[in-house]
Amino acid sequence: MAEATNEFSRVIEINESVLNVKSEISANENELQALAKRFDVFKISNLKLNYIITEKEDILGAYMLSASIESKVIKFLVDGKEESVDINENFDVVLLTEDMARNNHEELQDFDIEVFDEEKRIDVGEIAAQYLSLCIFM
Repeated sequence: MAEATNEFSRVIEINESVLNVKSEISANENELQALAKRFDVFKISNLKLNYIITEKEDILGAYMLSASIESKVIKFLVDGKEESVDINENFDVVLLTEDMARNNHEELQDFDIEVFDEEKRIDVGEIAAQYLSLCIFM
């Protein structure tokens, strides 16, 4: 069976080369169309993610993804008029292992968390897509 792929996937490995480096990624036209289909909206005109990953000082081995997304989403067209929303949102996500999440439950209850795999890989594109979805339907 083929492994499912995300519409906007940008898998990165968390290592010294990506820590404390401001990065930017944007969705291409095919990804925008696939995301629009996923979220059942008429069109997504653009999607840009700016982010930085830093060490989370109070949990050894954990990281903080501080990010912002920008997007224009046309939810639907009615009689030639569009219902659209401009999205500019900031968010923070703690990146850690499942064990770290279990062992630090109290400290993490106010945070969004994302678990990375044993190679310390995380899909920042999929995280952006999830936040985009929340923003569209808020």
